[in-house]
Amino acid sequence: MRSVSLVMLVLTGTLTVPAAAQTGSESNLVLTIFGGTVTGHSLWTVGKQTLTVLGNPTKYDTLDVSRSITSSLVLGAAATYFFSPHVGVHLEMSYLGLPIESRCTGVFFHPDSSAFADLHRNEQVCSDIQAQQADGGAIAIFGGVTVRAASRRTLSPYVRGNFGIVNESRSTIDVAGAFIDSDGLLKVRQVIADQNPRHTSVMFGAAVGLTSPLGPGYQFRFELRDAIVSLDRLAGPANSLGVGPITSKAYHHISLTLGLDVVLERKRGRRY
Repeated sequence: MRSVSLVMLVLTGTLTVPAAAQTGSESNLVLTIFGGTVTGHSLWTVGKQTLTVLGNPTKYDTLDVSRSITSSLVLGAAATYFFSPHVGVHLEMSYLGLPIESRCTGVFFHPDSSAFADLHRNEQVCSDIQAQQADGGAIAIFGGVTVRAASRRTLSPYVRGNFGIVNESRSTIDVAGAFIDSDGLLKVRQVIADQNPRHTSVMFGAAVGLTSPLGPGYQFRFELRDAIVSLDRLAGPANSLGVGPITSKAYHHISLTLGLDVVLERKRGRRY
């Protein structure tokens, strides 16, 4: 009886050891589609921006003008290839958002000349700037290195380093507003001009996240990322031509994204 029990014990151990040695598969080539939100921030503020009174260039109205980046959506697609279990390279193209919003408040307004007393044209300009909706958008193209852990587990955390370019569709400096003149026509007045608008900037970034299998050929992805982009900003009041001192500053743009991975190539786990 003891001999039978001993044989059964040996057989059970022989059968269970390979089961413990089995491992899951790992993804080697992944295509990701994702979406999320990205934070905004202020760009610049000029508390005392002068603006000549139309028809009377010896008088100046005073405005409080500012610009900012508002929070928005981020959407994109990426491809990642792992040439080892833990290290890979990625390439991404995404819509980063970064819409630009303008604000204007009147500090002091001179009355227009008697012929235009009821028009308040500079007040119209400021009110139009204040009413403008945030617009514009940025496209980012970048690549980098991805380092992951637990590539064969249910949850696989990773970190990424990114480097690339961002193209902003509009100037971060230019500010203009519309008014209705005495002839009833809508006209636009430039308050601050950008003589050399810069639309393309270098981007550095980093990200942390995790992936989890959803089924054969698919993964869920959660990621927190930071895109550091240098943007132009107005450093002081503009002159009578609307030209002012311009500097650059690096801004952090934090985003939270959710994604779907399509696994195009997979390395099978051990079955023994």
